[in-house]
Amino acid sequence: MGSWEMKGKPALVIIHMQSDVIGKEGNPEFRPVVEAINKAGIVPRQQALIEGFRKKKLPIIFVLAVVPKAAPLPAYGAFWGRIASVRSNPAGTTKIEVIPQLAPQPGESVISNWPLGAFSSSNLGQLLREYGVETLVLSGVATDIAVLATTLQAVEMGYSTIVPNDASISPNARAHEVIMGDIFPNFVLTPTTEDVLAHL
Repeated sequence: MGSWEMKGKPALVIIHMQSDVIGKEGNPEFRPVVEAINKAGIVPRQQALIEGFRKKKLPIIFVLAVVPKAAPLPAYGAFWGRIASVRSNPAGTTKIEVIPQLAPQPGESVISNWPLGAFSSSNLGQLLREYGVETLVLSGVATDIAVLATTLQAVEMGYSTIVPNDASISPNARAHEVIMGDIFPNFVLTPTTEDVLAHL
């Protein structure tokens, strides 16, 4: 990637890396996500991002999908049908906790959202304003669902946004490639994790 500079203060946002989605005892519905994460080596890169941000004392925010018991679901779309059938990520359970490999440290923010973008039904925007953040570094699952939705929300709000091209994944390889290779470069920066760390 060509020369670039980190604009202002960055924050790392880790999206939906939680037990019910990708944990060892997670929902069987999400097994393809686990397989994609393991194959692509996503967790070690997220660990590197977290370590880098911690060393620089920069904000880290973990976003967890939490499905309200009475959440209304749209009538159309395969995703909503799967959510209705399994009712994953129930509030008040260990299923919504961040996976142990990425466990937050005291003082790091852990918030919940629903349904897709991390700004939806959450206090993410308020936290970013309090931290004085200008740039978001986004990583998580899935590229074609929550990462995509959060990225579009972020740029619409005027945040300079970075989505490391090797730190998010989807079980839908074609969708991941199209979004990361063709869609995101129109709106955000997509360097490697190593490149992001070099610019902190």
